Amino acid sequence: MTQALGMAPGLSHLVVYIGSTDAAIFNAMAAGQVAVCAQLSSSWTWYPADPNTDNPYFEEFAAQGQNLFQAAGDSGKWTTSGTASEIYPADDVYITSVGGTDLTTSAAAGPWSSETAWVDGGGGISPDRYAIPSWQTTAAAGCSSCSTSYRNGPDVSANANFTYYVCADQTACTANQYGGTSFAAPLWAGYLALVNQQSVANGNGLLGFINPALYSIGEGSSYDSDLHDITSSNGYSATSGYDLATGWGSPGGVNFINALAGSASTTPGFNLTASPGSVSLVQGNAVSSTITSSVTGGFSSAIALSASGQPSGVTVTFTPSSITGAGSSSMGISVVSTTAPGTYTITVKGTSGSTVETTSVLLTVTAPQQGNFTLSVSPSSGYMARGQSGYAVVTSSVSGGFDSAVSFSATGVPSGVTTSFSPASLPAPGSGSTDFDLTVSRNAHLGTYTITIKGTGGGITRTTTPTLQIRR
Repeated sequence: MTQALGMAPGLSHLVVYIGSTDAAIFNAMAAGQVAVCAQLSSSWTWYPADPNTDNPYFEEFAAQGQNLFQAAGDSGKWTTSGTASEIYPADDVYITSVGGTDLTTSAAAGPWSSETAWVDGGGGISPDRYAIPSWQTTAAAGCSSCSTSYRNGPDVSANANFTYYVCADQTACTANQYGGTSFAAPLWAGYLALVNQQSVANGNGLLGFINPALYSIGEGSSYDSDLHDITSSNGYSATSGYDLATGWGSPGGVNFINALAGSASTTPGFNLTASPGSVSLVQGNAVSSTITSSVTGGFSSAIALSASGQPSGVTVTFTPSSITGAGSSSMGISVVSTTAPGTYTITVKGTSGSTVETTSVLLTVTAPQQGNFTLSVSPSSGYMARGQSGYAVVTSSVSGGFDSAVSFSATGVPSGVTTSFSPASLPAPGSGSTDFDLTVSRNAHLGTYTITIKGTGGGITRTTTPTLQIRR
């Protein structure tokens, strides 16, 4: 709270969201009982990731002109397994991930002097293997440590070293005892409040999800004056431009505000972006991408969406079929079993009167994996008491030459119960066992629940459904 207020002391609202689950908190942020806050920040992370629950809220943020800044963590490099540390939602494609720097000023309360990557700042390639979004592909291509297939992070950074002045709990204020990307994320939220204030004054409206615009600025000619490019290492190589140490770097003051907010616009218009910008699926399956419109000059008209370039047997739908002003639509892509394997560029066109804008989605179609596998769980039913931990063994059996890694997830888990798989996936050929670990909190609801355990590999999904009874 202190950091957001320090960056934007004229905030009209400072809202603190409290809840027992991530979904409850994000729902409150989207619903805006006190106010729909245009800039949001979060410092909590957890495992396993639950994008199917949270992404609808993140997409709603973007449609409502909101932007969520998420701390990238204080444990250095992200692990690639996703099990060694809690990263999510810092690697989600619909949020702005904030890493850490070590800031030096010319004097106390003086101007910026220099900045290096904070040694504990989080960043890396998405442990949850989220596909790289369209707005990040160019930056990743110029970053030797980055992935060109998966989402990279962080997007930006700010001071995270233990140099903060903190007043809390109605006690004496302290200095140089606290730090972390939990401080950097609300700094960026406060900074975006200044950007939105100027953007609205210029007649351009709220920015909403800034990543497409952020990466466009980073790749532009004024990058060095708009942001502080950090070129020192924290475990990942920090180079000129985008890198996995600090992303695009820290905010460059007024220059970056002007770059994001834009000048006063008298010509209404819009732009389209697709996230993810590249998708892959097996013949006979379906996938989706989110098409988002950002507007300038107070544009508020309907934008009709259409698609071209898809091969025979591929059907594209939009829900809804048009976007009004700044908003989003779910682009559904379904592929019949006879569609030829290959990579195709689908062009998405938005039309509003005489104004036409486009974006693209790269579609890769693959043939199904030969062979098959089945799942079983032992015990298939059981009971646990509140406060108890335990596990079941999930076994994958392959046949017919199946040769692919199998990853595991669980749905239908009751509130108050946390689960994980150890290991989270089985390497090719996908046979073996994993422990399905469960921990029942002391406030979990009593009752009998059916949990669905899903194994996915080689374009095939199989399930098994153990039952869990929670007793006193």
